[in-house]
Amino acid sequence: MQQHFPHLFQPLTIGSMELKNRIALAPMGTGLSNKDDTLSSRLIEFYARIAKGGTGLVTTGVAAVSKNGTVGVGMNSLYDDSHVPGFRKLADAVHAAGAKLSVHLMHGGLEAYPFFTKKKRLVSPSGGIFEPNKMRFKGMDMDKTTMISNAMTHKEIETAGNEFAAAALRAKQAGADAVELNGAQGFLLQQFYSPYFNKRTDEYGKDSEARMRFPMEVVTKVRAAVGRAFPIIFRMVATEGDGGGIDVSDATEIARDLENGGVNCLHITAGRGISPMVWSLMMPIAEEGHTPIIDHIATIKKAVTIPVIGVQRIVDPQSAEEILTNGKADMVALGRGLIADPDWANKARMGKAEDIRKCIGCLQGCIGTQMTAGYANCLQNPEAGREDDMHLIQAEIPKTVLVIGGGPAGLEAALVAGQRGHKVTLCEKENRLGGQWNLASVPPGKEDFSWIVDWRVSQIDQLDNVTVQTDCEVASEFIERLSPDVTVVATGSVPVIPDIPGVQNDRVVTAHSVLNGEAIQGQNIAVIGGGATGCETAHYLADKGKKVTVVEALSAIATDEMPARKVWLIQRLTQKGVTVETNTEVDEITATGELFVTQGGRRTNLGTFDAIVMATGVRSHDPLGAMNGNVPGKTYVVGDAYVMPTNGLDALHHASEIARMI
Repeated sequence: MQQHFPHLFQPLTIGSMELKNRIALAPMGTGLSNKDDTLSSRLIEFYARIAKGGTGLVTTGVAAVSKNGTVGVGMNSLYDDSHVPGFRKLADAVHAAGAKLSVHLMHGGLEAYPFFTKKKRLVSPSGGIFEPNKMRFKGMDMDKTTMISNAMTHKEIETAGNEFAAAALRAKQAGADAVELNGAQGFLLQQFYSPYFNKRTDEYGKDSEARMRFPMEVVTKVRAAVGRAFPIIFRMVATEGDGGGIDVSDATEIARDLENGGVNCLHITAGRGISPMVWSLMMPIAEEGHTPIIDHIATIKKAVTIPVIGVQRIVDPQSAEEILTNGKADMVALGRGLIADPDWANKARMGKAEDIRKCIGCLQGCIGTQMTAGYANCLQNPEAGREDDMHLIQAEIPKTVLVIGGGPAGLEAALVAGQRGHKVTLCEKENRLGGQWNLASVPPGKEDFSWIVDWRVSQIDQLDNVTVQTDCEVASEFIERLSPDVTVVATGSVPVIPDIPGVQNDRVVTAHSVLNGEAIQGQNIAVIGGGATGCETAHYLADKGKKVTVVEALSAIATDEMPARKVWLIQRLTQKGVTVETNTEVDEITATGELFVTQGGRRTNLGTFDAIVMATGVRSHDPLGAMNGNVPGKTYVVGDAYVMPTNGLDALHHASEIARMI
């Protein structure tokens, strides 16, 4: 039998732990734990599902070693014996699925927000005031957070080390196969070894050796607690990506120290949590490309003899195999990639890499939903975090289903309904599938967004009971002839054009038409609307050499973007010389392209523009609304066509749930 990706599926030994392959789940916060920080059945099933998908090593999200070190609600914790039973259930579930379990231990230090710990006193190596969200860009709205921390006393340092050791012992007693110490994400261990945080002048900070003293003490105490044979993995950064912190040369020395101190494996990432300037390095967005830090990891690997785990936007088995083949890492870790497709490993092993539902690097679910709703999910995978209640169940009575609209919502509805055994007809009025989502992959660096459409089209193509028709505008005669039992309306949204004098000027176009390839005449362009669409359109035009001005009525731009993408995007707009005018209302567009606006209560001429691009939002579009009463069977409206447009995640999840109800 041919072995696909032979390096990827070669066994690996870490300390006394034997792994069946070189694929690991990277540690990620999910927000799925119980409110008392114990593991929920929902979270255990989330990890078990990934283990069942063939992953060799399942690493939990951060487990706080101290109540004072907690960094969020719904996170894992091991600071008390009451947490052990949940981890024992998790270990049993992971082992039953054929994988090994590593428990990820951390103390948040100054990131242990009082809101979560209920303590007013934040601690860090040397104390001080941190302004993590202070931005240097006009139009940012993230300058409101200040963290005041106190320098840790020697007693507090000793206590924290003991807490790591006690938590590691609890993990071992629960049946875990390894522990991973978190020296990344800007948490306490990184705060000590990083000169950005640690300004102490005593034996815990006066130089690079002193800054490593506490992390090494933690390793020593953990080793004493778990014994000689139990594997200890240390997660560290290759670079902090911003001034005043760790760089690759520093990280190489840190790696050597950790190996000499008895660590069995290094898991190497990048960035630091409280610095938005490098968020897209710590949790890479699509625009950062694939494997953005792998060369840094390879440099560190050359300096040590213990196994090294490489991570950061490894999206497909081909990339993973190449990393291992070239000796840049000994194992690869995927976080969001395994949320998007928990069967990633099995599909790769069976030679079905083309069937992998790849992470697009959008952050809408894994980070965005967690920040707004408190738990993680995934745009690509509506089942993520809901494994218990989102199983695909075959329909008892197959129905005839008509899906109108071939964007993400329509494709998801057709795919799920087809997989459940219904006879589905999907009609799309344009000559290609994807709808407006095709525009999302046009701005620079967002090519991977096309995978939302590509994967669903490829899976639909494998179903004999789903028929797809493009260039098909559905009318009442078509519906009457098909006589569907169920009609799913997924016709999306259309641009909103505000009632501005002169908006009918020939110079005025929509962002949708620009991203769809409509040529823009001239060089001086105004983009009206500084939301995500407006900013990405401005980036697209600036990348083509246009002189661009973004005009936004609010006090900040990109307020509807994910934080990491917001920072990255505004950095690029700044680098490319895009002018941003906030708190600016558009009053009039003249026939010659003059743009009159109100700023600070005063009417002013912003200048003359060759083209004016409207990015002023969208509204739902349901062309069948007037005839719904005459449509046979049941009718469901999904995605942006339903009441009020939101984002890709909400549209796709809505369609997926409706298709499971049919």
